[in-house]
Amino acid sequence: MIFHHFRLDVEEVNAYIVACSEKKEALLVDAGEWMPEMERFLCDGDLRLAHVFITHDHYDHSGALGEIAQKYHPKVYAGKDKVGGVAAQRLGHGDTVRVGTLSGTALATPGHTPEGISLAIPGHVFTGDALFAGSVGGTGSPALYQQQIDHIRRHIFALPPDTEIHPGHGPASTVRIESGFNPFFV
Repeated sequence: MIFHHFRLDVEEVNAYIVACSEKKEALLVDAGEWMPEMERFLCDGDLRLAHVFITHDHYDHSGALGEIAQKYHPKVYAGKDKVGGVAAQRLGHGDTVRVGTLSGTALATPGHTPEGISLAIPGHVFTGDALFAGSVGGTGSPALYQQQIDHIRRHIFALPPDTEIHPGHGPASTVRIESGFNPFFV
């Protein structure tokens, strides 16, 4: 597996490229901005951007999707049918996303947004704004907050403890650290 983290200028969002080293097929997680460094990374690795996974439809995570879709024509995955003005394949909890020989699983993580969805690829989980290192994403009500906490406990914290958590903002963490020390869960 090929993996690279990009920190975008727009709201200091994290974006990630995950690729299959065998098939040279790549997936972009969140598309708040398209940076020249991303294109160089794809070109240098002889990778084809075939997929985009959007964790939630806020401009800082999906704002450049139209530009990316026009240039690369990737298959777009999200928790709803349209994100960033682009048609998407709507994923539900447990649905599979394939990138070459890699296989990932969609995990429902609503609360920050109704369509919030995370992507687990063995050893990694991309949580968008649902879960951060030491925090969680903001919600609009106590009921949505509880929904988000419950989904994180059931879906993210059920992953192996050494799974790396790649959030939408801030540093990476692990399931072990967040389930044991994140103040929103202890």
